[in-house]
Amino acid sequence: MALVQLATHQPITEIANARRTLNLASTFEFKYHKSTRVQREVFFRAVQLLPFRVRAAVIDKSRVPAELKLQGHPFIVEWTTRLVLRATELDIGNDLLVMDGAVPSLRRALRIRLSNECRRLKRERPFSKIITADSKRDDGLQLADMVVGAVRHYVVESEQRFYPTFAKKVVDLWRAP
Repeated sequence: MALVQLATHQPITEIANARRTLNLASTFEFKYHKSTRVQREVFFRAVQLLPFRVRAAVIDKSRVPAELKLQGHPFIVEWTTRLVLRATELDIGNDLLVMDGAVPSLRRALRIRLSNECRRLKRERPFSKIITADSKRDDGLQLADMVVGAVRHYVVESEQRFYPTFAKKVVDLWRAP
């Protein structure tokens, strides 16, 4: 899983340029595991100068303690909360969290869990708002998908091809647990 921090929640010019370079429709959705090697190369080259930061967790489910062997929404809430709270309030504070296709019950559960943990830790809530977007129309979510695919290949399969293109933007690469 990965959080990609961007300055704004706007269309990303660099991703539109990658689509044009590849002669793809303006509505083409970049998804790491469905994209070709050439599409990945053009994409990661295009976003190299884009200012963003990455916080990622690669969760080895075989090492997860029994009490954290969760499925579905509880898994997402637990590990998203843990990843977010690894950051300081200066790194994530009063931000907008955009989740791909998250149903209201998932957003509510995450908001409640983050609020409870922040109260317990006496820290400010990291997000002013948690919203849902559709990755088909959201460049930030497509960037996150491409990054998480490259991170997974880097950590799990020792694939060095794409991770180095954004490695300096990775502020937290957590191999959990």
